[in-house]
Amino acid sequence: GGTVQVISATVGGVTNVVIAFILALYILLGKEKLKAQCTAVCRAFLPERFAKGLLYVARLSSDTFASFVTGQCIEACILGTLCWLGMTLFRFPYAPMIGALVGFCALIPIVGAVIGTVVGAFMIMMVDPVQAILFVIFLLTLQQIEGNLIYPRVVGGKVGLPSLWVLAAVTVGGKLFGVPGMIIMIPLCAVVYTLASGATLQKLRQKQQEEQDPFRPPTRRR
Repeated sequence: GGTVQVISATVGGVTNVVIAFILALYILLGKEKLKAQCTAVCRAFLPERFAKGLLYVARLSSDTFASFVTGQCIEACILGTLCWLGMTLFRFPYAPMIGALVGFCALIPIVGAVIGTVVGAFMIMMVDPVQAILFVIFLLTLQQIEGNLIYPRVVGGKVGLPSLWVLAAVTVGGKLFGVPGMIIMIPLCAVVYTLASGATLQKLRQKQQEEQDPFRPPTRRR
């Protein structure tokens, strides 16, 4: 019974992954047509002002998530390069291979750092166990520097979110929803930050206009 249950769960998981991949591929191939259809439906059945706002938020979310993925890839390349250079400087074996592995694993939040550290240390331990311990210390130090200094600046600069809010988004998202929360919370906070900044600037401009002409009646929104 246990064997049948494990096999069924494995087959079901593989089937879901294949179906999700095919569905995502169809969506990407027809994204322009799908975008035009959604825009037409919003403009046809929603008020004009609400439809414009909704389409603006959707466009902003799409650009922010795309920039976030780009920032993640750049950050992974930076970490892999720094790991390779540091290992070359300290004369660790397999520097190019482990550097590429650490950079690739950096795309996976939380678990990726552990995988890169364990696999790299195991490879070096086959040559010299003492160097494996030194490698673990080196990589943990590098990951701390990257996580607190490089990551907020690179990813935050891509999505338009300050470094402080990037750290806050990663911390809160990880505490609330685990690994998916860490991935989604940064671009989500970037969208909210951009919308809030735009609304604040618009409100300040209205107040400045009212202060310059206090006898002017307030404008009504249509």
